[in-house]
This record gives sequence, structure tokens and C-alpha cells, in this order.
Amino acid sequence: MIVVMKFIAIATVLFAGRVWAADEGADRAAIENTIRVFSMMPGRPGLVTSDFDPEELARLEKAASAGDGAITVTVDGAPGTVVISKEPMGEAVWLPAGMHAPLTVKKIRFVTEDVAMADAVGKAPVLIVMKKVGMDWKIASLRVLAEK
Repeated sequence: MIVVMKFIAIATVLFAGRVWAADEGADRAAIENTIRVFSMMPGRPGLVTSDFDPEELARLEKAASAGDGAITVTVDGAPGTVVISKEPMGEAVWLPAGMHAPLTVKKIRFVTEDVAMADAVGKAPVLIVMKKVGMDWKIASLRVLAEK
């Protein structure tokens, strides 16, 4: 009887792991999407947890605007900025007022099924802690890291 109960317990744990692994790809895509939308429109409601510290957003805004060479322009009556890439054969990108260049997610690590850490890069590297709230992944915390 004890052997059967141990087998059932082990089988349950293994099966639960496989079920979660099947959703891991969808979770990764949802995390990347949340970070992309947040980085372009940080004031958009519903992308952060209720306990998110607004000071973290201010530090991200400061890092995003530091030395980016943005030029304020108005296109068809809409204010915005043009950011010119510093790379050879770079390009100019027009961003409407209130939008920023998107963060690029480099790596996602799941701490638990409903908590993940993401390494992202924009004007500076950023460490983002994500939390699953209901069916949505939200930003619980972020830290702008120093350049190496």
C-alpha cells in the first residue's frame, strides 16, 4: 500500500511538471509581450502589480532618456521624438510623445510557476521581476543595472 501511494505521489509531481512545461512557451511569450508594451508605454495601466514602486519607473525613464540624442519633432501635428542610432548605417526612429524605444528581452528564468526574472536591455540593462496575476503576467519590480 505504501509503495502504491509513493508511486502515485511521484507520478503526480512528474505529470504536473509536464503540464506546466507545456504552458512555459506561452508564459514566455506573454512575459515578452508585457515587457515590450511596458517599455514603449510605461504609464499604461494593468501592466504592473498593485505593489509596484513608481520610483522604479522614474529610474527607468531617467536611464532611457540619458544621452539618447533624441530630437523633438512634430509629424503631421503629432509631437514626438526622433532617435538616431549610433551604429554604422544606423536608422532614425520616430516615437510619439510618451513612447520609448522598446526593451529587448535577453533571458527569462522561472523562479516558480508564477514568478519569473527577465534580463532585458534598452539604453541600459534592466532586471525585471514578473508575477503571474490570474492569467496575466505583470511587472512586480525592475532595476536598471549599471553598464559594464
